[in-house]
Amino acid sequence: MANEEKEIVMELLPLIRVYKDGTVDRLLSSPNVPPSLEDPETGVSSKDIVIADNPFVSARIFLPKNHNNPSHKLPIFVYFHGGAFCVESAFSFFVHRYLNILVSQANVIAISVDFRLLPHHPLPAAYQDGWTTLQWIASHAANNAATPEPWLLDYADFNKVYVGGETSGANIAHNLLLRAGEESLHGGLKIFGAVLSSPFFWGSNPIGSEPVEGHEQSLAMKVWGLACPDAPGGIDNPWINPCVTGAPSLATLACSKILITITGRDEFRDRNILYHDTIKESGWQGEVQLFDAGDEEHAFQLFKPETDRAKAMIKHLASFLV
Repeated sequence: MANEEKEIVMELLPLIRVYKDGTVDRLLSSPNVPPSLEDPETGVSSKDIVIADNPFVSARIFLPKNHNNPSHKLPIFVYFHGGAFCVESAFSFFVHRYLNILVSQANVIAISVDFRLLPHHPLPAAYQDGWTTLQWIASHAANNAATPEPWLLDYADFNKVYVGGETSGANIAHNLLLRAGEESLHGGLKIFGAVLSSPFFWGSNPIGSEPVEGHEQSLAMKVWGLACPDAPGGIDNPWINPCVTGAPSLATLACSKILITITGRDEFRDRNILYHDTIKESGWQGEVQLFDAGDEEHAFQLFKPETDRAKAMIKHLASFLV
């Protein structure tokens, strides 16, 4: 039976459409592409790996061309894709192309995590998949991985683990930093830094240039209602509003340095500036940077990596991932 004949039970346009039989149209996802032994543009190699079986978590791991220097191990960048917790994947065209470019410029190992998506897996499923991935990396650092990944054992610097991503992926990374402040990873592995690009944060009260009219009906509100329908506090739950009164102190973010990137035409811009300022005022002991990539939509560097602004942003990210 064609999808147009099936009964629709829920739509969150322009993102997803859910049918009564449980199938989902992910309307904004780019097609998945295979990994490559050596990308012709960048020389980066990639392969798909299994992180855990129950629940199932997989990933794509990227290795730069210049990985064979025994005196210089490579930082690890654990990447969570954007897409409102419901579209795109670790294997999609835009994510694959972007990480090939970033890995070649930064000379890091990237792990693009294929976390569970809405609507069948509400939060905290994606957060848990992120934590499972960090524990899997930690098991390599402690030399007790159940199924060791040779690219990590041979080439990775476990003192330089970064987490990050775009929008909802950056939200995942932020929440992992808070969890790591409360709970130890295997063998005491530490997260060194974070790259949070236009992190998805929101709240019940509009701030800055956010329009007052229509705030209750904003796409961000609708996404959060689907992502975490039972969240205490709703849109002011600290998972989505880390600056709300009563949220955990950002002084507990468990890493040494954070880069927050913003763009001029992103609806989360004012939230991200507030997040940066709140970190600085919290007494957090690390180094926090705010980078304004210019008059663009969020995630533009994935969609238009050939543009001057995207090149400048990627260069800045690469210089941070050291």
